[in-house]
Amino acid sequence: MAAAFIKELGQVWRRQTRSWRTVVTRQIFNRFFNELTLQYANIYITLLGASPVQLGAVNSVMGFARSIISIPLGVIRDRYNIRKIYLFGVAMMVFVPLLYALAPSWQLISLAILLSGLGMMVGSCVLICDLSLPPRDRATGKALCEGTGALPTILAPTAAATLITLFGGITVSSIRRLYWIQFAARLLLFLYVYRNLTDVERPNSVPKGLDLAAEFGEVFTRGTAVKRWILFQSVNNFTMTMLTTFRYPYVYDVKGASPFIIGGIATATLVTEAVFSTIIGRFADKMGRKKAFYILIPLFSAANIALILAPTPAWLLVAGFLMGFRMIAGFSYGSMTPELVPPECLGRWRGLIGLFTGLACIPAPVVGGLIWERLGPEWVFIAITVIDLLVRTPLLYSVPETLGNQID
Repeated sequence: MAAAFIKELGQVWRRQTRSWRTVVTRQIFNRFFNELTLQYANIYITLLGASPVQLGAVNSVMGFARSIISIPLGVIRDRYNIRKIYLFGVAMMVFVPLLYALAPSWQLISLAILLSGLGMMVGSCVLICDLSLPPRDRATGKALCEGTGALPTILAPTAAATLITLFGGITVSSIRRLYWIQFAARLLLFLYVYRNLTDVERPNSVPKGLDLAAEFGEVFTRGTAVKRWILFQSVNNFTMTMLTTFRYPYVYDVKGASPFIIGGIATATLVTEAVFSTIIGRFADKMGRKKAFYILIPLFSAANIALILAPTPAWLLVAGFLMGFRMIAGFSYGSMTPELVPPECLGRWRGLIGLFTGLACIPAPVVGGLIWERLGPEWVFIAITVIDLLVRTPLLYSVPETLGNQID
């Protein structure tokens, strides 16, 4: 049975386009080098002198960047060469770790986060996936990218912990060295995609003239449950931004985690993604995207509780393992996004989602910082759990299942 499943995954990989396989390969290696610094990014900002609210304010720049670029980017994507747009964004991302490595104070990290937000949007491979993956392979293809692609990344947190220890522990200078390594890796990955990425074929019925009201109105008139999906995704990004901003500062400052425990939490999350992603992705492609979310939400909600109650470092690893199911749920229900609108509207559709989710991300880390200072650190994770269960789940329930009902 396992052999047949692996064979099926191989068939899914081989029948996809060269463009998709190229961006997935880049994504796999990029994730590895991202993981070298991911656990230490917000710790680094606090070591540079930022308070919890100031940490939140710096991270809110990401949402600002996403919101200002999303609408113009959506229009551009529906009109112009996807390959060139993607390469420009990847080139922007090369300079982000360089700015982190050179920043003398936490205030200047805002510039790096701004550039990161712009680069992540412009250099996002999501539209290439939307246009390249057929509906029958969509969730599985995303699982291959995010899940199976996590296999080499599993080693990154331990590698980062080892390097941090060799460099002298969790200090500003040690973390800076990780960013220099990441800078070199991103430069090489840009050269790889520049040489191997081909043009992306897609339908294009958008006129060369510009009428924003009519064009974005088309997304709402031709799409399904568009407003509810935007709200669902906005709430998701609000809670996810709070989580990613304060998770590692919490385990370092409150739980006293060492570099290897911090790395272990990240490794446990990646193990979950690697082991379960393709299984859940195939389930979502056969049984339904929403069903996958309903199965997983108790697990990743339990991750927040385990994080708060963890009496020993081992329980922090349990929390990390359970948190991996949130990532899996993301690309399982995320497969619905391109299935709610016609293919020729995808650029504008992604632009609308980027605008509203970016706006939701702006206050999220500041709200998290205020909760941390006024109520206590653990209340950040309690708030996330309550919102996930009482707001996100009913919102998803109100959106029609898209499996087998893709819009043409």
